[in-house]
Amino acid sequence: ILKSKVMLKINKVNLINGLVGFFFIICLVVKSGYSISPILLSLIGIIYFIYQFIHKKNWNISQDEKQLIYSYAIYVSLFVLSFIIHQGKLRELDGPTKILCLLTLLLLFRQFPIKLSTLITFIPIGACIACAVAIFDRFYLHAGMAFSTRLMHIQGGNISMSLGMFSLVCAIYYFIKGNYKLVLFCLVASSCGVIGSILSTARGGWIGIPFIVCFIFWAYRKNLSKTFFISIIATLLITIVATVSIPNTKIITRLNQAQSDISGYLDNKKGADSTSVGARFEMWKSAIIMIKEKPILGWGIQNVTEERKKHYEQGLISKYASQFNHAHNQYLDDTSKRGILGLLALLGIFFVPIHFFWKSLKDKELDVRFVAILGLVHVGSVMFYCLSQGFFSHNSGNIFYFFLVVLFYAVILSIKAKSTAELTK
Repeated sequence: ILKSKVMLKINKVNLINGLVGFFFIICLVVKSGYSISPILLSLIGIIYFIYQFIHKKNWNISQDEKQLIYSYAIYVSLFVLSFIIHQGKLRELDGPTKILCLLTLLLLFRQFPIKLSTLITFIPIGACIACAVAIFDRFYLHAGMAFSTRLMHIQGGNISMSLGMFSLVCAIYYFIKGNYKLVLFCLVASSCGVIGSILSTARGGWIGIPFIVCFIFWAYRKNLSKTFFISIIATLLITIVATVSIPNTKIITRLNQAQSDISGYLDNKKGADSTSVGARFEMWKSAIIMIKEKPILGWGIQNVTEERKKHYEQGLISKYASQFNHAHNQYLDDTSKRGILGLLALLGIFFVPIHFFWKSLKDKELDVRFVAILGLVHVGSVMFYCLSQGFFSHNSGNIFYFFLVVLFYAVILSIKAKSTAELTK
């Protein structure tokens, strides 16, 4: 009987780990692929939570978990408060509800731990698949932007870039372990993630990458030689130059267009306020006007959209910019919709995980530091994405960010718990 119970738990652990691995593989392959595993895992998590609650089993919540739960709860509560005050539509609570469901994974992943091998195996595979999908979209389907047939191309490009940066962290981990064949594979995977982002032409996702790469190098500065640093930089530069040099990628065109849009907007050229970059400036201007008028609790999601249209009617912004339902800057968007309180809640879901991952970065165990760096790269990257995109205005952004934060949290806590148990034997 005991053997049967052990085997059953092993099978459950393998199932949970399989679903986590499947997330990295499928997230950019099919429509809503990013949501398949998180939704299935959340359903299992909710059932397990109810089971634990009915049987009155104790769940000793650590201080780190409490802080994450509080940050998520406060963030969600601002949506609910805004919904009530501004008499919003029920669909506004769809995203926040999913965020709360993802919190049940803390309990699920504690009972059925996620193996480090799951992350370090499936992350680079996912990056390679993202690149294959991007190439298929651009050169077979002849789509103007990779991933656009499956999800919003900016979101897809940002997710692909994150997979590339995660793979770079995996490459360095394997280098420290002395597994040089897998170092090469992960470096290729890292290049693949970058290529996928470049083929999406999502320029906003490229802004923070130099900072993210520098952070990764800094975090591993004591473990790597100058030769390895130079090799990685050369690999990334060759990847970028080679991809940009292909005429069909239109990368140079997009970069030149961005420069032209900015200069045209600053020079007040006709039509410059209706370009991709110019429209963003217009939306940011509209958001700032709204923030000044209602700084504490904001306007609410529906009212912001209507107010932006009024700004066009008043001649304050272009017609093109008035059509969007978010400001293409998450910080301004949250502040205009939920006020300063909403902005603080947004910063909370960033800085609470940063505090935890930064603290874990100082751990003596290599595996803990590895996942902590993944966590910091993840949060830092999304913070950069939010500068020019409403990353959380899309279902893909919500699930990708919150699911991975919980996942990295759980893996670190699991490794630490295992180390503590071994020490007490």
